[in-house]
Amino acid sequence: MPTNRFYCNVLHECRVALGKLSIFNLWFFKKQFAMLLEELQGHGNRMEAALEDKRDLHRYHDEAKKVHVELKALRMEKEELDADIAEMQLLVNKDEQVDYLHKKKIHLTREVKKLQKKKDELLDIDEDLMDLGELW
Repeated sequence: MPTNRFYCNVLHECRVALGKLSIFNLWFFKKQFAMLLEELQGHGNRMEAALEDKRDLHRYHDEAKKVHVELKALRMEKEELDADIAEMQLLVNKDEQVDYLHKKKIHLTREVKKLQKKKDELLDIDEDLMDLGELW
């Protein structure tokens, strides 16, 4: 007996059993026919499952293509966003440098004004002393 039985083989056995049906083998026929019908049901279920698996395989393949395209687009978008982030980080760093230089400029401007004020005071003192020198 072959290990792999096909649907047609089981149907052929059903036809042979029906051909041999008589009143004397009715009990045996009922048992054999029930087993053959159960085997046919099993074959039918496997065929339906295989057809659904094939349909699912094609559907999964199509979905995988779509997801792959979406993934590629998302990766490209991620690269663009990473470049934008790097550019923004550079701008932030430059902005921080500008703020630091601006504060330093303000500080140096104040120092220059203080030194100018001291210079003016010293010049005033020198002028006062020169005026006093004429008095002597």
